[in-house]
Amino acid sequence: MKRAQSETDKALRESQIISAGLDEFYQKGFAAARMDHIGKRAGVSKGTLYLYFPSKEALFEAIIKTVAVPQIAEIERILEGQFAVADTLDVLMQRLPLILRQSPLPKLIKVLIGDAFTFPELVTLYRESVIERSLNAVAAFLQRGVDSGEIQADLPDPAMSARLVIAPVLMSAIWTVVFDPIDGTQLDLEQLFHVHHQQLKRALGLQEVSHD
Repeated sequence: MKRAQSETDKALRESQIISAGLDEFYQKGFAAARMDHIGKRAGVSKGTLYLYFPSKEALFEAIIKTVAVPQIAEIERILEGQFAVADTLDVLMQRLPLILRQSPLPKLIKVLIGDAFTFPELVTLYRESVIERSLNAVAAFLQRGVDSGEIQADLPDPAMSARLVIAPVLMSAIWTVVFDPIDGTQLDLEQLFHVHHQQLKRALGLQEVSHD
């Protein structure tokens, strides 16, 4: 029982450190962020912090795995389901605004953009574990639609088309953390993805599949 409680406490403390680290990186930038400040945000000593994460890089890697990778895994599950292409696209376009609004993903993207040239290895990690996974999943989804005849449009390069499908996700993430806080407005994510959805259906020439 005590061991189970200890593991629970450890997981909770790790989660608190990850959350504090993301806030520190978001507000200060990765280069200017300090581990002792992150420890204070998380309510732990510097020594305890280093027991969990020996460096800022290790902490940031954990942030990517905790904040971004689960979101990509969910997108993969949606796209790899055994539903019609049109139905799958419906679900995806409804889910994306919620991911952007409810997860810290936009904060993470802002940190990466701000320190891309200073710490390219972090950007590479994000690209490989998040961007490339999402692009591969979308490209495979599009190819499946072409093979099944549900996508009537000519798609000579599904991989390039996948970039166009997810482009609004990156634009929205940047917009919500850069422009919305300054001008006091809030990008209407539901409307944006509704419009994107309608344009995608027309561009892909989606054909409804009979469920009989």
